Amino acid sequence: MRLMLASLILLASCSEQPKSKFTFTDISIRLPQDSALFPVREGSDAMNANCSGCHSTSMILLQPALTTDEWKAEIKKMREVYKAPVNPADEPAILAYLEATSAALGPPMVAPTR
Repeated sequence: MRLMLASLILLASCSEQPKSKFTFTDISIRLPQDSALFPVREGSDAMNANCSGCHSTSMILLQPALTTDEWKAEIKKMREVYKAPVNPADEPAILAYLEATSAALGPPMVAPTR
């Protein structure tokens, strides 16, 4: 009997209307135009084919310098976490392009030690 009473109280509390109401609204945003292709060098075709569908050229070219292992982890994350359709055969060329981009920026920043 107690279980039945508790169940009825629980069901009754679920049917209450929310105290505050909200409305969904449509918004629009304008993103900057960035239709440029990656500068031509080793790996640019792979970058255009695999990366530019989701990333603007400037977004990638303005990334901070990373190490080879950090770039490998980024490529793996794009493929495995975000399910980006990166062609595995293009990964070495993508890595080479990203390494060259980092090399042009100088050495990667290292966190200070205490």
